[in-house]
Amino acid sequence: MADPGKTEKPTPRRIQEARERGQVARSVELNTVAVLLVSLLTFRYAGGYVMDNMAEVTAFSFQNLGVSLGMETVHSLWIYYLIHIFLCLAPILGMIVLVSLLINYLQIGVMFTVKPLIPKFSNINPISGFQKIASSRTLVETLKTVLKVFLIGWVSYATVKAAIPQLVPAMDMANGESLQFIGSLTMKVMTRVLGILLVVAVLDYTYQKWFFLDSLKMTRQEIKDEMKQSEGDPMVKARIRQIQREMARRRMFDAVPKANVVITNPSHVAVALQYDDKMRAPTVVAKGERVVAERIKEQARLHHVPIVENPPLARTLFKACPVGAEIPGDLFEAVAEVLAFVYRMNHKGAA
Repeated sequence: MADPGKTEKPTPRRIQEARERGQVARSVELNTVAVLLVSLLTFRYAGGYVMDNMAEVTAFSFQNLGVSLGMETVHSLWIYYLIHIFLCLAPILGMIVLVSLLINYLQIGVMFTVKPLIPKFSNINPISGFQKIASSRTLVETLKTVLKVFLIGWVSYATVKAAIPQLVPAMDMANGESLQFIGSLTMKVMTRVLGILLVVAVLDYTYQKWFFLDSLKMTRQEIKDEMKQSEGDPMVKARIRQIQREMARRRMFDAVPKANVVITNPSHVAVALQYDDKMRAPTVVAKGERVVAERIKEQARLHHVPIVENPPLARTLFKACPVGAEIPGDLFEAVAEVLAFVYRMNHKGAA
């Protein structure tokens, strides 16, 4: 069980670290059920093929009982038996390998790690070993095994007991009919056993998933520490943002002398605009409210940049245009009037 102080769900990073250590939620029972099921289905649908190969091998063995053994004969027999045994087992083994890989992939995906192979002192420590034996998970595994054996035994016994009245007449059947009856009974027992094992496997996978996530639970402090490691200390990040704002503001004040006009409202908002023939439209080079607006106007007076009071236009520009952006098309006419006024004032002053 997890530490009582660990009440928070594990983060994706914590789960990934556990995965890199080879710790995943995996049920061996699902693999067992899948292997038994595919073996049963293979026997059922490829049984004729397997029996034909076995019959051929048996007939060949009886036909060659009197063959004198020599190096060449033994080599030929060895090659023959090897090929036919492989042909008999290939469908079953191939399907078992394929399904085992598929079930493992569905449970844990693709994972390559050698960390579980690294020797650990805790694996040979008697105290740690006793703690593992006495753990709740070991108790659950023991109960699961006992329950599984009991259910399999009970289902097998009940199925065979129900078929006993047909077993006695089966002794008088022909060889083919007798084998067919025994095979049908075996398939019935295996099907019911597989049903039991499938239920156990689903419950076991649910428990393994819960146990895995429960063992990775974290305290709130651990989550905070992880966030600091992955995203950085919040205080440091806040200080970096503050420095970035100060640098951006300094660049903005440095751009005010290049402006053609500063439009104000008249003390709350100030927006500095720059325009020349190379620009597609006037551009906002600085803007601000209250204290920042006063700084912008101070810079404008210091460098003789015209200041025009137009509260509606100042508020609209402040809301609609970020620093460095061109003004929108619907403000062209209003801004053009202001710039024309400034040009006329500059021309009169020069005259």
